[in-house]
Amino acid sequence: MEWEIIRVLYREMTYRRLKANPQLSADWEKFSKAFKRGGSLKRALISQSILYSLFGLILSPAVYYTKDPGGSAVIYASYCMIPMIMALYGTAVTAQYAVSLGLFEPLLSLPIEVGGRYLSVLLLTIELPTALFLLAPSVALALRLGALNGLLGFAWAITGTMLGHTLGLFIYDRFGRVSGGRFSGVKTALKALGILVVMSLFYGLNYFQRYVATHYEGLKEVFQRYSVAYPFSVSTVEKPLLSIGLLIAYGLVIGTVYVLTVRRLWARISEGTATGGRKTTGRISLHSPALALALKDFKVASRNTSLLTGLLMPIVVIIPSLIGAINSGSGSAALGFVLAVGWTSAISIDAVLKIDGRAFEVLRTLPLELKTFLRGKIITMATIPVVSGTLATAVLSLKTSEALKVLPLAVLLPVATSGTALAVFYWKAEEVSLPQTTWKKMLATLAVNGLIVGITGGLWYLRWFLSVPFLLAVDTLLLWYLSR
Repeated sequence: MEWEIIRVLYREMTYRRLKANPQLSADWEKFSKAFKRGGSLKRALISQSILYSLFGLILSPAVYYTKDPGGSAVIYASYCMIPMIMALYGTAVTAQYAVSLGLFEPLLSLPIEVGGRYLSVLLLTIELPTALFLLAPSVALALRLGALNGLLGFAWAITGTMLGHTLGLFIYDRFGRVSGGRFSGVKTALKALGILVVMSLFYGLNYFQRYVATHYEGLKEVFQRYSVAYPFSVSTVEKPLLSIGLLIAYGLVIGTVYVLTVRRLWARISEGTATGGRKTTGRISLHSPALALALKDFKVASRNTSLLTGLLMPIVVIIPSLIGAINSGSGSAALGFVLAVGWTSAISIDAVLKIDGRAFEVLRTLPLELKTFLRGKIITMATIPVVSGTLATAVLSLKTSEALKVLPLAVLLPVATSGTALAVFYWKAEEVSLPQTTWKKMLATLAVNGLIVGITGGLWYLRWFLSVPFLLAVDTLLLWYLSR
């Protein structure tokens, strides 16, 4: 029965997302095909499981070919951070969107004490395949240490996924509420800083894994000394009794926090979302409609941790390029950083498309033209990459004056790549809609943006000033197309 409810909730979430796209909702045949393809939870789980398992195959040789069997456990332990962080991020980002769609309102009238578990299980079902990331490395661990050790290793991967999921629910419960009132600007700034710090842990993890792979012999003692803490505890698979004991202890702690958090979540869903006691008054906007829409998007995102995370993702992705440019101090490194900013500007399109939630239906009732809507969205998408890229390039110019040459690119390139993403996703659209985010559209976006970035870099090396008129032409063409 519970699985049937989860399946229905997933289909309902897919249905509402597709229904917001007039191109599909107006054509029953297209809608039916898209819904049949995207609304199957079983199909989604199978495809994700295969994908993550293939990624795991890439990691398994490092576990199997380690000379010291104890080193295999240490390397495997470093990998176990991956499903935890992916589950944490996925839960924190998707929970708000699922609740904002009103998926759980029909359950409010039912005699369900802890209906919040359906939100949890829905998200966990989608995220659990990430644990299969370590399926192949677990087999490699079993071949090196024994079947029981490999089984315990995979159990730790599941535990890490559950730990990340529980932390994600806790973050959403404690910090995912609508913010407002006094010092709301300070709260938003601290929230944004916290998101950047947390997401930067991905790069710390990357460095950590490379370091472990080359220094596992010396780190083995450290892992054993701090075996109580995750992921160091994963290395205890060499001692099955100790590992089983720690798994039971983790299960009890995670289970307790999970149950308490789910109960609080259901109470919150049942009561509605608090507004922070802030008094709101209507005001006449003096901005252009497109700018007003963008300002609305930023206000909504500033009050929601999940959406703010999506908008800040381009900054997080370019951190390694910025560090490399600072260390190098050359004009070429500055160019590489700016190209990275442009390349990653389009990844926030998923957050931008989800930012309106159920309010999207309200937008469709307004006298809002598609061209105005798209201009507002390109401002939303490009603002953060342009501002961050410009500021970082200005800082780099203090180390090398060559960075000043790429400063115009820091402004023009994110506009081009963001506009390209919107042009691809809204290709042949005739009215305000929420397009389907298919892998074909994302692949087309990456291909076209890759071409733009490649030509920009090639022209810069040929004659650096030629890249500016090229991007001006691209931006002009895209803005014309989106405003047609």
